[in-house]
Amino acid sequence: MKAEYANVFIRGATTVFTQEIGINLTRKSLTKKAAPVPSLPISIVIGITGGIRGQVVYSMDSNFAFAVTKAMIPNKLPSELKKLTNSAVSEIANMITGQASIQLAGEDMIIHLTPPAVFSGSDMTVDFLSIPTICLSFISEIGSIEINVAFTEGGDS
Repeated sequence: MKAEYANVFIRGATTVFTQEIGINLTRKSLTKKAAPVPSLPISIVIGITGGIRGQVVYSMDSNFAFAVTKAMIPNKLPSELKKLTNSAVSEIANMITGQASIQLAGEDMIIHLTPPAVFSGSDMTVDFLSIPTICLSFISEIGSIEINVAFTEGGDS
């Protein structure tokens, strides 16, 4: 996997969180994994097809997800915010992946994104594609988020 794949997600995540949530993300670590298996209990999975193929798996805990929701949808009661959490974190994942895919595609490649799927719970088992993955971990004042980027090249362009 090319380093440029990780770099566009780093830029996308830091930009989106600064502009939309008003917080700064700091990269904590970058590691390689055999598959994009998340380590935190709430995950948003977005598939990628076209010039590159694979998945982006965002992972966070419930406190982080709730803080994102509260920042995106101010002036709501906590009970209302809990109902909107999946929607809010899906939208953040869409924004980051959208920005990254535009940069990856450039002028000569077509990239398609699937709608995000949200999974939550600590006892859930999901089989992910075995694709070399770059795991980007970030920290902020509202907690941690992990972005697992797993792509292969050679799709439809």
